[in-house]
Amino acid sequence: MNKLALRIIFLVLLCLAWTTSAASAQTHFETNVTPLPDEDIDGPCHYTLDLPASTKSIQAVWIIFVRGRDIHDLANDPDTLAFAQQFHLALLLQSHCPGKRAEDRGDMNMDPANGLGPALLRSLKQFAQSSSHPELSHAPFILLGFSGAGPLSARFVNAYPQRTLAAILSAPGHFSPQGIDTVSLSEQAQAVPQLILAGGADDRSGTQLPYDYFLRYRRLGAPWTFVLQNNAPHCCTANAKTLMLAWLTEVLTRRLPRKPNDPLRKINQRKDWQGFIETETTIVRDSFGKQTFNAVHASIRRQSNLAKDASWLPNAVVAREWLAFVQQEHHPILPLH
Repeated sequence: MNKLALRIIFLVLLCLAWTTSAASAQTHFETNVTPLPDEDIDGPCHYTLDLPASTKSIQAVWIIFVRGRDIHDLANDPDTLAFAQQFHLALLLQSHCPGKRAEDRGDMNMDPANGLGPALLRSLKQFAQSSSHPELSHAPFILLGFSGAGPLSARFVNAYPQRTLAAILSAPGHFSPQGIDTVSLSEQAQAVPQLILAGGADDRSGTQLPYDYFLRYRRLGAPWTFVLQNNAPHCCTANAKTLMLAWLTEVLTRRLPRKPNDPLRKINQRKDWQGFIETETTIVRDSFGKQTFNAVHASIRRQSNLAKDASWLPNAVVAREWLAFVQQEHHPILPLH
């Protein structure tokens, strides 16, 4: 066997060892939650939980609503698992839990008050018992929702602002009356950092309604970040992984309490960065009849005063990642694996 073949075998084994190590560093749990009679959920809702193999207490729960392979791959990616290890995060995945009403059209009811909110909290209490991690029943959480789960995540923030560290809304959109344009947030909920992703070729959720949602609360001072994925269709949350984890790293560092049982800390934007974009429309129209747009120019600068149409960028590292990302002409569509 020649040296090249031996080197290839070594690299393959190294990759497998890394993947196995990342997976073995997690402790896996599953549970079902039976809906209450007044909850709009058509049957038991299934949840999985992965905990870092550590004796330390869980600092927060990253709640991921699984809609598509791209999101599933992101939740199981070695970088995501390493991030969870670093910050002592539990990874909770909620499967598709359709509503039972005709108006749900076989999809989930994207208002958590109608069932998914209380059911998810009950799942955390069940996991707190089965995992011997009682802190799960009251731990703060991060939310990640794609497509219709974007408005769901936004409404979760409004329902539980005191427990929400951050939210990531990817291609957020849903049919009326539960679309992103119908989300209304309290002042406390507006203070929760949000990262909002929109694809320039998304013919479903589009770019205009997610951007309008961003602007509505950014103009009120919300620490929010808008990210354009040039020419990306209705997909591809995973291609923003590096930016997402850099953004979350700084958010967690600044939001997690310094002492147990203290409230989440509020973001002070005084010395942060801002991101600016210039756009042009495309020929693509979304399901609401609105034209999409791409970024044709982007820039960053250290904040001197709040530009109310600019993205909040918490530090120079995130600012550079954001700039490089939104300047890309195309983004990969393939899943991570």
